[in-house]
Amino acid sequence: MQNIKESRKQFEINTRNDLLKLGNKYAYEKKFYEINKIIENKAESNKDTIGNIYAKTNIGLYYFNLFSNDSAYYYFSKAEKLSLQLKGNPHICEIFQYKADLLWCQKDFSAAETTAIKSLKNSKGNNIVTYSSYLTIANALFGMNNYDKSLIYYNKALIKLEELKKLKQYNELKTQTYNYIAKVYQKKKLYQKVIEYLKINVNLIKIKKTDLITYSHVVNTIAYSKLKLNDKSSLLLFKEVEKIADSIKFVPTQVEVKTYMGEYYLIQQDKVKASTYLKDAQKLAHKNNIFEDELKILKLLEQANPNLSNFYSDRYIILNDSLQDVERATRDKFARIEFETDEITNQKEIVSKENNLLNKRIWIISVFGLLSLLVIVLWFMNKSQKAKTRELLLKQEQQKANEAIYQLMIDQQQQMEEGKNIEKQRISLELHDGVMGKLSAVRLNLYAALHKENLIENEVFSKQIDEIQEVEKEIRTIAHDLSSKLFSDNANFIGIVKELFTKIENHSQIHFTLEVSEAVNWDLINNSIKINLYRILQEALQNIEKYANAKNVCLTMSLIESNEINIVISDDGIGFDTNKKSNGIGIKNMKARIVELNGKFNIKSELHQGTEINLTIPF
Repeated sequence: MQNIKESRKQFEINTRNDLLKLGNKYAYEKKFYEINKIIENKAESNKDTIGNIYAKTNIGLYYFNLFSNDSAYYYFSKAEKLSLQLKGNPHICEIFQYKADLLWCQKDFSAAETTAIKSLKNSKGNNIVTYSSYLTIANALFGMNNYDKSLIYYNKALIKLEELKKLKQYNELKTQTYNYIAKVYQKKKLYQKVIEYLKINVNLIKIKKTDLITYSHVVNTIAYSKLKLNDKSSLLLFKEVEKIADSIKFVPTQVEVKTYMGEYYLIQQDKVKASTYLKDAQKLAHKNNIFEDELKILKLLEQANPNLSNFYSDRYIILNDSLQDVERATRDKFARIEFETDEITNQKEIVSKENNLLNKRIWIISVFGLLSLLVIVLWFMNKSQKAKTRELLLKQEQQKANEAIYQLMIDQQQQMEEGKNIEKQRISLELHDGVMGKLSAVRLNLYAALHKENLIENEVFSKQIDEIQEVEKEIRTIAHDLSSKLFSDNANFIGIVKELFTKIENHSQIHFTLEVSEAVNWDLINNSIKINLYRILQEALQNIEKYANAKNVCLTMSLIESNEINIVISDDGIGFDTNKKSNGIGIKNMKARIVELNGKFNIKSELHQGTEINLTIPF
């Protein structure tokens, strides 16, 4: 039973893993969500906590990719609670990291930093999560304008990245990290250092071939630093980035480069072009909910359009206020999700404890009931066993009495045979020494008289003398036969068997056939074997008479080897199913006797095909 449970559990784990692999092929698509929902439902019904953690984390990532951050946060929180329930908190570092990234996207930099630190503490041995945690902490510090400290964590991320050189995206990740560091220098207005740092550390030609998005970010950073240094060559770089962003339709880069180009034309005092680029950037930012960039664009539009400065200033204030309200509402929503998740978890724990208590009570009642039932069953079994033991003892005593009677029968038969043999010897002697002697004397005297009278040649007299001689031979033969043991032990045992046949034939319609091999020397077989064999035959014939409804029974006794007798008892009765357990002890007694004789017992029977008992007894 234990092996079956383990096999089933392993099958469920394999099914879950196969579904996870299948889901990963549709990463963040609708199919990805549907497959992980199936895994979640199966995991909850099978109490597969690991599978449930995987599914909820993947569903959270699906919503995160769709910018449904509240749904994503809900599923990440559920996965976190499940992971904390297990020993070792599996996958907790990844879950903390996903939550930290989500909080950073929501501009909740302080919470993002705190959550990323939790991820870092639990990420021992997981270099990817460690790298991501350093990066998120650095980004959060950057968002809180703590540039010096953010540089420390960006550099820690670079150091950890050196342990991930086998990753396919190693070069892209390293370039992105370099760009983050350059952005810090840019915020510190170290524009020349930005350009030099990126030129030293980034291979633009190589990264352009592998990752256009990362390439466009780096070029944008260099171009903006050049812009701040009044280097007009920045325009060519902006145009290159704009072309790339438009071709791949990557909105964040489109918004950023159009904003930078608007700022470029503002510096060049070309407010028409500046306004055109800034308006395009503002529309894209608003449409795609990139509100932080939209705030910056509104400030630039206010400079590019002095006549509409009040309009853009009002829009800036409204948007800024609404963003702050949304951020507060989001923080409250996340706090509420955390609270509700904890509340649901607590309720589940309470229900689980109540169920465990109920199950414990049921278990105690069940055990008590089973023990009571067991005591009753054992009492009945003991009573039944005592009755069977008494019955068996009575049967054993009866068998001993029957054996004693049989032994008396054998002794009586032997005494009778010994009396017969003595009488036979006497008659033999009388015939041989008396009758035959006198007859020989008469024949000789008659022969002498006939010879004397010359009548010996007479055919009639000669024939009579020959007849007398023949009578002598017959008497001699009879005397010789009488002197031998015509009724040996063999005859005694076979006679008793025949008597058993006769007794049954007297009150039944069964016809018996007895075939005894002359090769069996019963003198070599001791009485103990004969007694047990007789009892086996007696039991078998009684069973045939009672149950078989047979018309013919055949008993054969033969010698298999020099020291083994084979006895076969067969009938043409109704037969029986040997696989069904019998309540009687007849066959058991026969088997017990054969075991006592170190013999072999075999019974073959089929319904309506008769029965055959085959015995092999050594002597």
